[in-house]
Amino acid sequence: MTDGGSRIVSIPDVRATRLNNAREIRVYLPPGYDRDPSKRYPAVYMHVGQHAFESRKRSGESWNMHKVLDPLIGEERIEGVLLVAVDHVAEEGASEFFHDSCVHPIRCLGEAYEHFLIHELKPLIDRTFRTKPEPEHTALIGASAAGISAYTIGLRNPGIFGKIAALSPYFVHVDPLTLEEKRQYRPYPIAPGQQVWIDIGGAEGFFMPRHVRQVAVEWLEAGIGQGERFHFYHEPEAAHSETDWGGRAHLPLIRFFGKKGEPVRAALYGPDTVGIEGAAECLNAVVELSNGLAFSDLRGTYEVDRPDVLEVKPDGTIVPKAPGAATIRYRNGKAEAWRECRVVERLDPYVHADIEIEVPESTPPDSRIYATFEVPKIRDALYGGRVRLPRGFNLRFMITRGYGRDEADAGFRPAPLRRLSAFSDCKVRFKVDNWMDLMPGAERGKGEAGW
Repeated sequence: MTDGGSRIVSIPDVRATRLNNAREIRVYLPPGYDRDPSKRYPAVYMHVGQHAFESRKRSGESWNMHKVLDPLIGEERIEGVLLVAVDHVAEEGASEFFHDSCVHPIRCLGEAYEHFLIHELKPLIDRTFRTKPEPEHTALIGASAAGISAYTIGLRNPGIFGKIAALSPYFVHVDPLTLEEKRQYRPYPIAPGQQVWIDIGGAEGFFMPRHVRQVAVEWLEAGIGQGERFHFYHEPEAAHSETDWGGRAHLPLIRFFGKKGEPVRAALYGPDTVGIEGAAECLNAVVELSNGLAFSDLRGTYEVDRPDVLEVKPDGTIVPKAPGAATIRYRNGKAEAWRECRVVERLDPYVHADIEIEVPESTPPDSRIYATFEVPKIRDALYGGRVRLPRGFNLRFMITRGYGRDEADAGFRPAPLRRLSAFSDCKVRFKVDNWMDLMPGAERGKGEAGW
């Protein structure tokens, strides 16, 4: 039983026949579920269920969905829902989450996993619990590679999933050495009756806002309406982490299961300087509604005091025209925001960052060090080098020796996230105190389920 009166039920060893494996399923039952045996509830299916509730990672990260749902339901901001947390079996990394396109050397087992969800797990849940089984009451949610899975499985099966939330979906892989981009998804339309939420953080490094934004823009161009059919959200400072995904998981839940709201405030984010020659730049107009929902407006109303200097399209794209400075005003109902922007002749789309990472003596000599991308070894206890990054690259991250081998502070507690922001050429130096997996008494060699 949680503090909010809900409870979590475990179903062990649920078998996926086509994958030839089994996994634990945990089901969140909302407050009041046991009081009225005639009441039925919507169901939210969540990938990587081992990170849904209490943390199973040494870093302490999780979505804490019980702590998200309890107040939303208790304050009647959303109706009561079941959350079905589906453990990920990480025998081949993220193989279950990709259908037919992945740059990593894995088998794409997405169709077999899709079969498990639809033909084995959902019938079991509908038989065992008091669900509303119709698509308009059934949601699918995931993040990163699991975000691609939610996007793909959900949009391929509108007769099963009427609501889809893809947080930080791994739509595009960027090679950190060459900056070459490879798409890892197939475009799908949103079927009539479906509602979709896609989002991205602004501090996720090579998981770039423009990759996710482009999917939303393509929907708009196909005549699929913002608001009625989908919402896109770019949270400026969010990192690629369980904690940050859990921190905004209430937004799609409010969108899917809450009441409607009206705009109450707005904020306008974007570059301070753009070049007539340079990378394309966009504004991010974030609107907050009275029901607690926030989203990025791709159908905005903008006014510019110097239209000879720049203009702004409804989707936020900045069109620079001549050197100078301009004030941009955004409006949505009573919500307004302003931002200054300067236009120069040319702005190089790339910058260089010189990175050094000092590691403790306990670091195994053959270790590979990652700041999400690999950092070369200079000598014992020191890694570093120069990297070319897109201008405006913003990353909050943890230094690791690979998945599940994260840095720790001097007391072997999870280290706070680092930051690398590259708006111009820069030099940064980081010092690692300890490693979580090398803490005295820690089990060695055991991986943690990821993705």
